[in-house]
Amino acid sequence: MKNITLALFLLLSFSAVSQNIDYANIKVDYIRLPLKPVSKDVVNYQPLIIADYLQKIEQQKADQQAASAKAEADYQQALKQYWSKRNQDSLLYENSLNVWFRLTPQQQAVTPRPQMPSSTVPIKAITNELVLEKTFNLDLLASTNIKLEGFSKLPEKALIIQMNLSGFEKDEAKSTTQKKQIKRTDGKTIDSTVFVYQFNYRHIIKLKIIQPDGKFLTDEAYGPSLGFSTYSSKFFANQVDLDNYWRTAQASEIGNTQEKIVTDNLKSINEMINSNYGYVPQSRQVVVGYVNEKKLYDDFKDALSNAKNAYAIIGKKETNAQGLDYLQKAVATWETAMKESNPSNKKARVDEDVTECLLMDLSEAYVWLNDFTKAQEYLTKLDAFKLSMKEKNIKAGTKAFLTDQSIRVAANK
Repeated sequence: MKNITLALFLLLSFSAVSQNIDYANIKVDYIRLPLKPVSKDVVNYQPLIIADYLQKIEQQKADQQAASAKAEADYQQALKQYWSKRNQDSLLYENSLNVWFRLTPQQQAVTPRPQMPSSTVPIKAITNELVLEKTFNLDLLASTNIKLEGFSKLPEKALIIQMNLSGFEKDEAKSTTQKKQIKRTDGKTIDSTVFVYQFNYRHIIKLKIIQPDGKFLTDEAYGPSLGFSTYSSKFFANQVDLDNYWRTAQASEIGNTQEKIVTDNLKSINEMINSNYGYVPQSRQVVVGYVNEKKLYDDFKDALSNAKNAYAIIGKKETNAQGLDYLQKAVATWETAMKESNPSNKKARVDEDVTECLLMDLSEAYVWLNDFTKAQEYLTKLDAFKLSMKEKNIKAGTKAFLTDQSIRVAANK
């Protein structure tokens, strides 16, 4: 009898200290609130891109035409002067030659024969070929790159998003060397010096965001567009091969760079305006921890079921209330289980591992319930535990989500 009792005790003890913590990954689709919401009356937007640098291009064309016209006029004038002098030189030459021919052979022997004066035929000055900055289909550029989520693209009472392109700036391309690891034909990787062309470039965009009432929300150069980026060409093992490549590729590479910097800046602007003003559809992978045991943890399974039901619908406006109800039921179960928390007792039903699991579940849940104080409280309690790398990542994700959501919810009250 004593042996049976001891065996039962050992079995229960083993069960108590070997809780199997598992994780359920649940995708939550929701609408992220804006950081700087505009009036609810504003439901439309209009993107507008203006290329201020087109005026510069027209001036470049005018300067090129003027230079070309001057070169032609100077050439014609020089040609006229050349032939006038040539005719005079020819008459003088013929006269002096006639005089020379009338000399006696003895006189000719000691008198140099006259020569026609040499003169250089004028050459028209070559004007450098005009390389114009890349132009864009501005309407297509705006519609392709700018979309304010949660708003309709209509002109009536619209939020105006105006972007003025200032023009492409770059310094002179120069050859330089870089250190790279090169894989040889035998499969070995070696450090090698390679040759490339580089230049710095930027394209400043001035951003204006205007409400329908005429109030400016933004009227300044877009900060990220002020900085310079560095272009690096393909690399070559020697300068000769690099120069041969660059002679033919330079024009297309600079053209591609001009397009890239504009589209990159517009993408950045689109992300910024949607973060500030848009209602952006988002997906978040919520991790719910639970104890995967057949006995003693039915309450955790009930909480997991409620949490799954909650996160499946909580992000949709029409089912948000029902989702909150499910989640509050899960939270109530987790909170009750937390009362049993005894991290120092490995035999406790809610030991250290289970406590960590509960703290992570509760901190995430309270963010969705907009109780950010409670969420932070449970995250802070996790600081006392030695977490695994997976648990650290879950905690970090919840913390970042809490920080972002708390600011956005406060801005939209």
